Amino acid sequence: MVNISQESGAFFQTDAEIAKQKEKEAKYNYTAGDAVKLSSKALSLCISPDGKYIYIAESGFQVRKMERSTMKSVKLFKGHNGPVTSVVIGKDDTIWTGSWDKTIKKWDAKSGECLATLEGHTDFVKALVVSGDSLYSGSSDCFLRRWNLDSLECTASEKQHRRPIESLAISLDGQSIYSASSDGIVIRWDAKTMKVQKTYTGHDTSIYGIRVWEDDLWTASADKTVRRWNTDTGVVDMTIEHPDRVKSLVLAGPYVVTGSSDDEIRVWDIASGQLVCVIEGHFDEVSSLEMYGSTIYSGSLDCSIRRWPLNAASIKEYNETRENKKKKEQAKDNGLTEEEEKELAELLSDDE
Repeated sequence: MVNISQESGAFFQTDAEIAKQKEKEAKYNYTAGDAVKLSSKALSLCISPDGKYIYIAESGFQVRKMERSTMKSVKLFKGHNGPVTSVVIGKDDTIWTGSWDKTIKKWDAKSGECLATLEGHTDFVKALVVSGDSLYSGSSDCFLRRWNLDSLECTASEKQHRRPIESLAISLDGQSIYSASSDGIVIRWDAKTMKVQKTYTGHDTSIYGIRVWEDDLWTASADKTVRRWNTDTGVVDMTIEHPDRVKSLVLAGPYVVTGSSDDEIRVWDIASGQLVCVIEGHFDEVSSLEMYGSTIYSGSLDCSIRRWPLNAASIKEYNETRENKKKKEQAKDNGLTEEEEKELAELLSDDE
């Protein structure tokens, strides 16, 4: 049974929705993780190969170029007529973006000038990847398209998914393209022939994030799991359970890092599949994650970009911060004042 709230100003919202809203309001901050407040929601991000810049695709119809070292905005790319869902770096200092306006745009990374607009998709462009002289795009129209970066012509258009394509990835050798869909399926395509090489089934619903590393395929899903697949056999050899939908993931040395709809970033040990730490700070869905050096960069629907060091010292700090927060919440539930809480902590310490 769903209870409808009787609070003034909250009609037609369930008690659960009101509770979740209050929980988010309690988390509100633009300080944790060296937060940079954006003018709209961060939907995707990428880092230039030299590490100098971060490019953020925003819901406010624009892409932001930011200096990675200073986290300062240096340029805005404006021209789309809908939220920008994807951004990738091409050759010759160009940027490619996909949008809800069904188009793909090519930009000069230095001047911010729009150099070309590619049309062909009939619904939202959700994902882009670049490999060699080709750009691959996935859309809510269920089509995977390939475009020549020089001629700007669409050289292939294939439809095998039954529902929108949400994410794309490319193999390390550039020979295969992987598409993940809200139909819960991943398809591996031959990058040259655009023929289906393999289909990976097992998720219960939408797959929002996909990464490929050597023989491993990693997927993040709305079924609250992250799975690791062997790219050749299609066998799942690791399943990591989450409390909410998983929207993003990135590989970081011995760790896989995940972003969830519960606003939290989780770091998992790849060897054991065990949770290493939880990074708190965002107060809305973590939509995108990237890694550069030993730092995680996260984008969120809370209209922020944040960065988090990932090393032994920072992992210890994240765990201590979370543990202290739990103790404060327990003390609050027990009706203790801050002074009484400190006194209890001292007594427990003496007992030890």
